[in-house]
Amino acid sequence: MKSKLEGDSRLEQSLKRLEHDLEWDQERAGVVRNRIGNNIRSIKKRRVASTLLIAIATLLLMTSIPVIVIEKQEVWGKGESSHQAAPNTEKNVDAEGIEFDPIFQVFPMNAEEYIDAIIGEPLITEESIYGAYFYQLGNRSPELLHIQTQENEYSIEQRMEMLLPHKKFPSASYESTEILVGDHRAVLTVSNQEYGGVKLDVVSDKFVYNFITPFQFKDITDKEAEQLKKDIVEIAKLLQYK
Repeated sequence: MKSKLEGDSRLEQSLKRLEHDLEWDQERAGVVRNRIGNNIRSIKKRRVASTLLIAIATLLLMTSIPVIVIEKQEVWGKGESSHQAAPNTEKNVDAEGIEFDPIFQVFPMNAEEYIDAIIGEPLITEESIYGAYFYQLGNRSPELLHIQTQENEYSIEQRMEMLLPHKKFPSASYESTEILVGDHRAVLTVSNQEYGGVKLDVVSDKFVYNFITPFQFKDITDKEAEQLKKDIVEIAKLLQYK
């Protein structure tokens, strides 16, 4: 009976947290729904499920044992140092030097060679609709930076209008700015709330690519927040958009 009550209590807490997230931001609720749908499809693939389980186990291990975090960085990193200077991807990326996932050629496999905060190769679903990179912000434990792909059923202009703030009634909880990622139009959204963070949406004719960071502003410094905004754009510049 006690175990059942504890389980009910945990379930109630989870439902309350989900309700809070859905009320906090309507746009964020859409991201949550997309993430759940992608995860369900991914779990159906045995290979992907195994990869995710390994990734979670590795992340938990790194979080609980700081010494092993350093050792993992040395193993995953290429070269003697795990913190090599990152080149400016706007100027120094050699397109022929980027190694993409072998089947769908979307996600760069060697992004760590261009962005210092990325550690190791990404986790990618078989359809390349989802990718995740281990990303280390400052001296913190690595977290997964998620990239989700969804079909674009609208024109680029219509999609951009949906992503950008309403001209007459902009949101007070976040600011969205249009930028260019290579030749693609994109929207960088930065929350004004301490429980919010940074995300990026890149629009192509066929797809919308959602870059979602796990960090909230309440947990990071202003300097780290600026680095996070810069890195998420730099990562986006490495993808091969379809």
